[in-house]
Amino acid sequence: MRRLIALLVVGVAMGMAAVIGIGAEAPVPTPQEVVLPPPVTKGTMSLEEAIAKRRSVRGFQTKALTEQQIGQLLWAAQGITDPATGHRAAPSAMAMYPLTVYAFRTDGVFAYEPKGHKLLRISDQDRRAEVTQPPRGGEAAPVTFLFTGDRSKMGSRMAAMVDRFIYLEVGHAAENLALEATALGLATVTQGGINQEAAATVLALPETAVVVYAMPVGYAAAR
Repeated sequence: MRRLIALLVVGVAMGMAAVIGIGAEAPVPTPQEVVLPPPVTKGTMSLEEAIAKRRSVRGFQTKALTEQQIGQLLWAAQGITDPATGHRAAPSAMAMYPLTVYAFRTDGVFAYEPKGHKLLRISDQDRRAEVTQPPRGGEAAPVTFLFTGDRSKMGSRMAAMVDRFIYLEVGHAAENLALEATALGLATVTQGGINQEAAATVLALPETAVVVYAMPVGYAAAR
């Protein structure tokens, strides 16, 4: 009887160990927040040179971008450039800042949070193909940035102009991102063809949000 009880105790202990992972290597948790490296505010290419060199590129390599590059691009689009006032890199009507920029990457989907210069994970899956198609059937860029605006952040004073102001602001932010990509030696193109329903589902957007623009960014493929 004592031997039977001992065997039962060992069996239960082994079962509990298997359940809670004792004796096994614990899985690495997926980070829900990624603090980006500080942005660089003085580069090696002048603004005039970046304007002259900017071109729409539709073919990309699969080479990944670094967190520094991704952070620099997001900072150029929507980063805080005056911590005292909270003003951002792109102008906004009455400083309402209705935009959110998302980064669709091979390791998941992230929302950019200007305050703290960080990424907040939305999904741990590669959802790029669900929202946009690679330009002209080529390789998908390693990162696709998606610009959205939330009408509810604009306030009632601008009700008749909300959509117009959002679209204008996306244009400001997108041009900043395009010029920053050029300065970093990267390639990009603007895309209006977006699967709106898929984007809204993946990002769990409220009904007041509008999906405006996509910009795949990566290293240009050899011609």
